[in-house]
Amino acid sequence: MVMLPLLFSVFLSTASAQEAPFIDVVGHPHEQAVEFLHQHGVVAGYGYDLFRPDVLVNRAEYLKILLLAVYGATLPAEKDLRCFADFQGQAQWYWPYACAAKERGVLSGYPDGTFRGERPVTLAEALKMADLAWRIPLPRFVRVPDAWYTQFFDAVANTKVLSYFRSEPLHPLTRSEVAWMFLELGQPIATIERTTSASSRSMSSVASSRASSSSSSSRSSSSSSAPAVCGNGILEQGEQCDDGNKLDGDGCSSICVIVPEPIRHAMLRVDQQSQAASVALSAGAKDVPLLVFDASAARQDARMTTLLLTVSGSLTAVNNYRLFLTTDGVHETLVDSGLLRGSEVTFSGFSVLVPKSETVRLTVKANIIENVAPAAFALRFNTANPAYIEAVGTEDGRALTGIQTDSGACTGFNICWITVYTKSSSTITVGEQGNLFVTSSTTPVSSHQLLGGQLSPDLLHLTFHASQEDIEVRTLTIAGGSDDLTRLELYEPGATTPVALATAAQCEVVTTGQFCASLHFVVGKDQTRDLLVRALVEADAEGAQSGDTVALMLSPFLTALDKAVEARGVASLQDLAQNDGDGTADGEIFIGRSSAGSNSPITGPTHDIVFAKIASITNAHSDADNTLVPSGLASIATFRFTAAPNVNSFGGLNRVELRKLTFSVSAVNVQFQGGSFVLFNKLNSSTTVRCTESGVTENFTVVCDNLAAGTIAAEIEQDKTIDLVLRGTIAAQAASGVLSLQVSLTGLGDRSSVGPVEWSDQATTFTWVDLTETSVRSTYYRTP
Repeated sequence: MVMLPLLFSVFLSTASAQEAPFIDVVGHPHEQAVEFLHQHGVVAGYGYDLFRPDVLVNRAEYLKILLLAVYGATLPAEKDLRCFADFQGQAQWYWPYACAAKERGVLSGYPDGTFRGERPVTLAEALKMADLAWRIPLPRFVRVPDAWYTQFFDAVANTKVLSYFRSEPLHPLTRSEVAWMFLELGQPIATIERTTSASSRSMSSVASSRASSSSSSSRSSSSSSAPAVCGNGILEQGEQCDDGNKLDGDGCSSICVIVPEPIRHAMLRVDQQSQAASVALSAGAKDVPLLVFDASAARQDARMTTLLLTVSGSLTAVNNYRLFLTTDGVHETLVDSGLLRGSEVTFSGFSVLVPKSETVRLTVKANIIENVAPAAFALRFNTANPAYIEAVGTEDGRALTGIQTDSGACTGFNICWITVYTKSSSTITVGEQGNLFVTSSTTPVSSHQLLGGQLSPDLLHLTFHASQEDIEVRTLTIAGGSDDLTRLELYEPGATTPVALATAAQCEVVTTGQFCASLHFVVGKDQTRDLLVRALVEADAEGAQSGDTVALMLSPFLTALDKAVEARGVASLQDLAQNDGDGTADGEIFIGRSSAGSNSPITGPTHDIVFAKIASITNAHSDADNTLVPSGLASIATFRFTAAPNVNSFGGLNRVELRKLTFSVSAVNVQFQGGSFVLFNKLNSSTTVRCTESGVTENFTVVCDNLAAGTIAAEIEQDKTIDLVLRGTIAAQAASGVLSLQVSLTGLGDRSSVGPVEWSDQATTFTWVDLTETSVRSTYYRTP
């Protein structure tokens, strides 16, 4: 059938009598909308109760429906019927409508002054005319929009029109789509009364085409007795229809007799989907999506049978072209394998059903050849071939001839039954497969005391570096833990939420102290990313043991099932191999190395499990620095000890018990009396512990032991503090020179050596304190 101007000759309806429904609209998705306009007299269809809902509408037909819907029978006929440059020769039926619409500002025509009523109306044109006819408020713009139709689209953005038509301005409307759109716009629809008198015939009503050709009394006729002229678009006496042409196959025959078309020719629309402008892949990449498009059929189901594509760029980098159908939005089914001839890829051995009014998605995938040299290519529709897509209707078996690509012309055919909208295809750049290098971070990690029931500080720092392509780290297996840990948490520097959690249960083989994580951690090509590993420690009531140790490590020497690191190339879509030790980087994972070579374990420092913890030690003396050196009996240092809060409640909340303190004293030109040093709690200066000194002047130490005996209150409740004061007697001061005095706790924060504070968490005794400071000094006394 050739799509030509259709005379909506029976736009008459009825407000006084119910019209019989169109038989070809029953069950149609737009049935309610069509019948609404039908009963309002805006449309009446062809004879034999046919409406032909899926026939395309031209500009003239659309304008007449619109004017009837908006103005009803009130629109006056225009005297000037030559209002457009192409209104020449014998007058056509739609000239009065076009001129009346122009007068009312509904349309202005094309820039060359023409109306072109025979052209199919597009969504953009239809919305502009509808917005102006119904006077729908148009938005105002600060600057001129990029497209002329933007304001008309924005005016109806609160309706479903744009989403339904995918905001495609060039979409050609069908008769039923016009009816649906009018109702969706939500504007008032006029009602047109039936008129049977020939003298009352006007722009808003014409005679019913359902009348028999022999019943001239029920037909509107020309006031003259001139013979009917078939093909002039005017329904005259003796004609059943007149659609403005004398062609057969469009419902109104060459002798103006209605010939219904029981099966409507199928139409196919193909929409290429957007992809990244350029994609970097590696040799060996599998199942690479090269072209993605949606197909939808109208008027009847269609079957796609042929697809011709063309490759630009390298022809030797790719093989195994395959066409996949996405059946449920997720799962893909292989439809056909393509054949590469020269630069053309042909798919011709398939039959894909495209149901009417539904959309199916098809994807062309291929493999990048392994070890291929760097190359670039792209895959596109072979638009140079006039039949690059072939399809047939499932009801009538007729081929869908003619392809209109984007806004191009329908070359070689009166109607193109296939419409294709293309997008720019991705340019694929092929490079080498990537490598991943995992090393210990340059930021040092210190030993820590891990408080039961809490999240630990950083226990291990890992650095990941990717080369050749982006690398996705997918699994990580960390050993060296203990049963005291509930899980490990992986963080990026500065982040407050973990990238992933590592647990023993995620490991293929459950091993004590081993934790496994599944993650999506992408390291950019030639970029570096760090991961910090922390641990959630069990509380004592959960089974943790004070004094247990933890030293996390990333070991390449694990089981075949639980590898230290598993990763995949983002571009190549290939899993990286484990280091084969041959000294070359060929798509491998290297542990403990920043370049190709044999793996080595990455091991963090050793940490202790504790049930209580010293959170801080600070100077708490009331004397400010540079106070004059005192004489005689004097409190020369005061230190404040703070215990961290804890939840270790097995047998009561655990406390910090101070057992021994070793003070470093610097006394320049100052001499103490031997045996005069004592330590006491600031809250009770009368109860003291005697201390022993290694000297009385210059640099010496003072050791205060047996604090756990309870002579002084040296226990610290969780989240509490105590102040301990060191007192001694200054026996002499030099008569000349600078005098200075200061007491310190030196050597803190070092697990490898015995520190100045010995303490217990009521379960285990520790000789070091987990602090960032290595030394805490009390007041500095000085006498010039």
